Amino acid sequence: MYTLKTYKNGLRLIHNFDNTNQAVTVSFVTLVGGKDEDDSNRGIAHLAEHMFFKGTTNRTNKQLTSELDTLGILYNASTSKDLTTFYTMGLAEQCEKMVDVLADCFFNSNYPENELKLEKDVVCSELCMYLDDNKEQIFTKAEDLGLQGTEYAYNLGGTVESVSKIERADLLSFKERFYKPERLIISISGNIELEEVEQLIEKYVLPNCSTDEVKPVDYATNDFAIDLKERISFTKKDTEQFYSVISFRYINRTKEDMCKFLCMLQALGGPTGSRLYKQVREEKGLVYSISTLYSEYVKSMTGIMFYSNRDKAEATYKAIREVLEDIREHGFKEEDLQIAKNSRKTSLVLSTINPANRAIGCADRLIYKGELLDVDKQLKAIEEVTLQDINDMFNKYFDNNYLAVAYLAKDDNIDPIKILKD
Repeated sequence: MYTLKTYKNGLRLIHNFDNTNQAVTVSFVTLVGGKDEDDSNRGIAHLAEHMFFKGTTNRTNKQLTSELDTLGILYNASTSKDLTTFYTMGLAEQCEKMVDVLADCFFNSNYPENELKLEKDVVCSELCMYLDDNKEQIFTKAEDLGLQGTEYAYNLGGTVESVSKIERADLLSFKERFYKPERLIISISGNIELEEVEQLIEKYVLPNCSTDEVKPVDYATNDFAIDLKERISFTKKDTEQFYSVISFRYINRTKEDMCKFLCMLQALGGPTGSRLYKQVREEKGLVYSISTLYSEYVKSMTGIMFYSNRDKAEATYKAIREVLEDIREHGFKEEDLQIAKNSRKTSLVLSTINPANRAIGCADRLIYKGELLDVDKQLKAIEEVTLQDINDMFNKYFDNNYLAVAYLAKDDNIDPIKILKD
C-alpha cells in the first residue's frame, strides 16, 4: 500500500509500509538530469551526483561515509536525462540516520575543491571507458542521431573536455537552480510507519526547504514532436563485430499507454519466445543478441538493437525486415500475446520484491504516469491487453516512415536503410 503526501512547497513524500522484513530504503528522486544542461555545462548533472556524498556545510566526506558505513547503511546514486536518484538501504532502526544524511547532502552539499578535482578525474575515466564499450557507444550514438534538435540529444555525462571545465561555482549554481523541493520526491519503503516518516521529514527535510507555495514539477506537460527521417550514423572501429540500433518512432512516456506498448515490445523482441529472438537468432543464427528497446525518458527512443559478426550484418537487416513485414501484413499471433503478457507480469512482480525497487519504482511511476504503484492494478491491466492493442502499438511505433540507423563496424560498405526498406 502506497501513500502520497504533497507539501505546500511542492515536496512529495511517498510511503510504502512493508513489515515482512526489517529492511528500509530511503530514496531522494529529483527531477533534473542531462536534459537540463546546456553547452556551458555538459555533464554537470552526472558530476553533481558523483559529488553528492563528498561533503556538506555540516559534514566532511569522511564524516558522511563514516556515519553510514559504521551502521552498515548502503548508499548509491544514478543519473538519467530526466532524473537524479540518491538512495540508502539499511535496517528500519537506521531510517532516521538515512533521512538525516540524504537531506543534508541534498540541500547542503558544498562540493569541496579537493574532492571535486578527484571526482572529475573519476568521471573523465568513466567517459573514456564508455568509448571502449561498443554496446554503450552504439546506444549513445542512436540517441544522438534520433533526438537531434532536442534537449535529449546530448551524451549523458558530457565529454572529458566539458567535464574538465566545470568548477565548484558551477555546481553550486546548478544545485541552487534545480535541487528544490518542488523537484524532489522522497520515497520510503520498508518496515516503518507513516507517522514516523512524517516526523523525520518535519525534523530533517522541511527546515532546509523554502516555505513558499509552489506546484510540483510535472513532466506530463513536456510534449514533443520528432521528425525521424532516414538518418544514418556510422562509427568506425577496428572490430570484426557489428553493432546496430534501428530507431523508429519516438514515444512520450507520459502520454502513451505504456502497458500496451511494453507488451508489444516483449512480443516483438523480449524473451526467448519473442518473434525477433526466435526468427533471427534461433532459426537463422545470425546474431548473438537481439532485442527491442526504449530509452526510458519522457522522450524515449524506440527501436531494435542487435550485435552480430560483420559478415552477417546484411543478412541480419534482411531478416529483421522480414519479421517486421510479416507482422505488418499478418499481425501478431495469440501465442505472441501470451508470451508477452506473462513475461511482463513476471517482470513486474519480481521488480517489487526489493524495497529499493519499490521505493524508486513508485517515484518513477508518479513522475511519468501521475499515479502511485499498484501492482494488482497493473497486473489486471496487463491481463486486459488484447491482440488488437499490441498490433496497433506495433503499427504506430514501428512505422518505416520513421526510421534511423546507427551502426558501429570496421567499414561502412552497407546501406542499412536501403536493406530495411527494399
